[in-house]
Amino acid sequence: MKLYYFPSPNPQKVRFALNELGLECETVPVDLTKREQRAPEFLALNPCGRVPVLVDGDLVLWESHAILAYLGEKTGKLWPSTAAGRADALRWLFFLTGSIHPHATDIVFNRIAVKVAGGTPDEAAIARGEKALPAPLAIIDAHLAKNKWMLGSEFSLVDCDYGPVFNVVDKAGFSFADFPHVRAYVEAIRGRRAWQETPKLPGL
Repeated sequence: MKLYYFPSPNPQKVRFALNELGLECETVPVDLTKREQRAPEFLALNPCGRVPVLVDGDLVLWESHAILAYLGEKTGKLWPSTAAGRADALRWLFFLTGSIHPHATDIVFNRIAVKVAGGTPDEAAIARGEKALPAPLAIIDAHLAKNKWMLGSEFSLVDCDYGPVFNVVDKAGFSFADFPHVRAYVEAIRGRRAWQETPKLPGL
């Protein structure tokens, strides 16, 4: 397998998962700061021009949630074995995409990515994200009050999805003070060896 990678949250989800699963996978760096994701050879793999991309034999797969589900199905590990369990896992993946990611992006992009690129932060977007993010986080906090991990008592690939996002939201200065269970969850993610071995940008 090959993973086309830049150390931002979506590719980190997949690298984190590969580490947890103990799968051998070549990492192919794609430097977003040099716009290597727009190179013709990369666009031939993913016409959207985004990482991650996983290549496994003849399969070329993009979209981090699809990759996580594929790895779970492929290995039978860290992924529910029942239809109901898989639907629950997908529910939480979709919730992150639809209800958390847009607001997290407003904050993280403008506090971290824009500065790395030498641009000017959109303060209105930051304010919008700070206002909107607490509502879905309250749902997650209540869920984690009753569950150690996102799918219950056992770590799963869904946690590989949430961990990198919550980590970078914290690094971007959003306060988890009102969400103690999310805060504890982030620290538990950071304590895992597989996450510690996942490449990150300096300071993140």
